[in-house]
Amino acid sequence: MLQSAPMKADAPLLETRSSLIHRLKATINGESWQDFFNTYWELIFNVARRAGLSHADAQDVVQETIVKVHKSFDRFQYDRKRGSFKGWLRSVTRSRLAEHFKKQQKRLPLNQPFEDSSENPTAEIIDPNGLELKKIWKEEWHKHIIHSSLTRLKRVVSPKQFQIFKCYCIDEWTVSEISKALNVNAAQIYMAKQRVGKLFRQELERAQSEDGPGNLTE
Repeated sequence: MLQSAPMKADAPLLETRSSLIHRLKATINGESWQDFFNTYWELIFNVARRAGLSHADAQDVVQETIVKVHKSFDRFQYDRKRGSFKGWLRSVTRSRLAEHFKKQQKRLPLNQPFEDSSENPTAEIIDPNGLELKKIWKEEWHKHIIHSSLTRLKRVVSPKQFQIFKCYCIDEWTVSEISKALNVNAAQIYMAKQRVGKLFRQELERAQSEDGPGNLTE
């Protein structure tokens, strides 16, 4: 019989976004900022790539966004009633994208398009102030929330139960496929789905509740 890792029913799953923000404001510790970078770099990178930037340029946008956040963080007040960190980070990222697109346009001769390649998409540059970028950000933020929740969840349940849950609920394997691959029976699979699924839903709700209304500016 699979055993879940001991855990209090109402215990938070590691550090929440608000606790990370409060830790950043309370310290100049480089480790805290490394945690911030590790948490958000992929979100910013994916948005930049989908907006039309090359791999290298998207990496630059990540660095520029993190630097801007670091410089202006003392002016940010985390208050869900006033505005969301999600909205503020989107605003900072959007500004960096806009600046990058302007630089690209200045580097190109008149009437010369980007070379057609996966590294320099043609006619696929997204307006940083348009609705399409908002849609991209919303989709990538949703992926980010799921990924972050799974990462935290992985650290508080047994490896076996997490693997079963991910295969069944995230990767959508069949019961038969999981049974053969992980050497477990149907009862163990449904138990993992119920126990781990409850914690996963709680973590998603916690993460989504931190978004708050509105946006904050740089």
